[in-house]
Amino acid sequence: MADPESDHWFVYNKQMQVDILNSSFFYVNPEVDQTVEDYAEMIVFTFAAAIDEQLSSVQWQIVTKS
Repeated sequence: MADPESDHWFVYNKQMQVDILNSSFFYVNPEVDQTVEDYAEMIVFTFAAAIDEQLSSVQWQIVTKS
């Protein structure tokens, strides 16, 4: 079982990717996060890295209508 302290409160899914919705790392903490900007500054880089990791195996296709 994972240790939340050493894993920085991340929860992982079956593919061992960060589960963004269930990880308490992304929860708002009113004692620390005084404003939306404080919260965004805290999570933005980690959030972006988690999204990049999860979408790295997804093939994107742009479709236009003529």
